[in-house]
Amino acid sequence: MLLSELAVASGCSAATIKYYRREGLLPPGERITATRQNYGTRHLERLALIQVLREVADAPIPAIRRLTALLDDPSVPLIRALEEAQAIALGDLAAGGPAAGDRPEHPTVAALLERMGWPDIGSIPRRALDEVLHTLAAWEMPDGIDTVMRYAVPMAEISRGDVASLHRGSLQKGSLQRTEDGDEPSEDVKVMRAVAGTIAFDQLIRALRALGHVSLSVTADRSAGPEQH
Repeated sequence: MLLSELAVASGCSAATIKYYRREGLLPPGERITATRQNYGTRHLERLALIQVLREVADAPIPAIRRLTALLDDPSVPLIRALEEAQAIALGDLAAGGPAAGDRPEHPTVAALLERMGWPDIGSIPRRALDEVLHTLAAWEMPDGIDTVMRYAVPMAEISRGDVASLHRGSLQKGSLQRTEDGDEPSEDVKVMRAVAGTIAFDQLIRALRALGHVSLSVTADRSAGPEQH
């Protein structure tokens, strides 16, 4: 498809697409003439990824450039690009607090990995968890293994579904919906789903937790009956 057709299919203006090309976020198309290029599914999926990073994750251009450079390097495994995407989705948590480099890791992190049978390796989510646990400790809130396990066990099951969903189907042109043909999606699509899923489902979990608090409080008040005067 030509640039004008790519703009319609992606929902990005032609000027925006040219800007992404200049910034190195979008690979060049197949050259037709000196001034015209042909674009395909790869470009459509890359634009979908960029839109999610910009509009959902509020990622700056340099962060997106680092991620797309990993995706465009055939020697880099997908897990490295997914880790970079996690850093974008987690935001400040991924970097840790100002004292993160000077303090020992919170002991609950290693205890959790052992209990869950997860690999004892360094990662951005591990640093983020360490930061959260140190924050809980500073606020004198529960930060022990029993508290964390209440969340980790159901989240492990949710995570299994999330990982499986990364590999289902591919994108339809001009849509973020997957096809039903069972094709393995591209790495751009997998990373896009990882970023969008992390942010959107984090919001879902917060909303459900808050709804549970309200609902249980109302139920408890009703069970207590009217006040006695």
